[in-house]
Amino acid sequence: MPEKKALDTRIYVLDTNILLHEPLAFLSFKEHDVVVPMTVLEELDYIKDSKKDVARDARVSIRAMEDLLHDATPEELMAGVSMQGIGVGDNAPTGSLSIFVDHALPADQHVFTSDENDNRIINTALHLQGQCSPRLVTLVTKDINMRLKAKGAGLAHVEDYRTDQLVSDIKYLSKGFHRFNGDFWNEVTAVDSRSEGRDTIHTLAREVLPEAYVNEYLLDDTEHFAGLVESVSETEIDVLDLGYERLMGRRAWGITPKNIGQAMAFHSLLDPHIDLVILTGPAGSGKTGITASFFSIFVQTYLRALYLLGLLCSYFTLNRIIFSLTATR
Repeated sequence: MPEKKALDTRIYVLDTNILLHEPLAFLSFKEHDVVVPMTVLEELDYIKDSKKDVARDARVSIRAMEDLLHDATPEELMAGVSMQGIGVGDNAPTGSLSIFVDHALPADQHVFTSDENDNRIINTALHLQGQCSPRLVTLVTKDINMRLKAKGAGLAHVEDYRTDQLVSDIKYLSKGFHRFNGDFWNEVTAVDSRSEGRDTIHTLAREVLPEAYVNEYLLDDTEHFAGLVESVSETEIDVLDLGYERLMGRRAWGITPKNIGQAMAFHSLLDPHIDLVILTGPAGSGKTGITASFFSIFVQTYLRALYLLGLLCSYFTLNRIIFSLTATR
């Protein structure tokens, strides 16, 4: 059990899936203490020798904890070994890492009596919550059902592991498009339009959209205008006129968009000038379906091209051999 510390530091109990998701996750809790139940070590030990993809992650995590704890006595393992000195910078850990022998918990302290691994880990967190009060004890797991069970059993603090996310709140990510209220052209006082091949480019004053960026889609409420920002200068922006109906009518290998969001995704994925496309949206919005379909079609097209190239090479090689034999005669 972790030693008593300041009340402003927490105790984090880690589930197995956290260490499989990020093997060095136990180093990510700064000044707080980290507890790894014995059940978690047993699961990691089982997984490390399996043929699963996460076997390597299990081995990396076990090795990293061994490097920290190898000189500790059994008493120190249970009390907590300081992680001070591992890593540098503001995010370097200064708390302790301890191993909790959950098998030794008396039966009368088990909230869950069934001997399942998830229940043992929840029992550990509940026990620590009672023993270490008023310090906050938090169970960290990526298992949604386990979080619900822990909350239902009386654990006050349960969290997902989110320190691997570059943006903590998705609302701060760019949407990739800007929608004007009403008619887009009512916002424009001056425009210089020109044709480049089959495309029409509009040059507008930067004040129409001061925060515009390249490859940002522009829409309006009339569902007639749709454009794409092609370039941005200090005073002007160039907008490629896509047309709402043309954008919605875009087809790729028989796949058609169901809404304007999917239509913008189609256009981005098919644009050779855009190297990376990131799709965000709620479940069922088509992110996986669109990307999986495009990837499958791309692979099929690529393999078909390789096959045809191989046939052509064989054809020309055969013709060269026949010509050589004919010339010899």
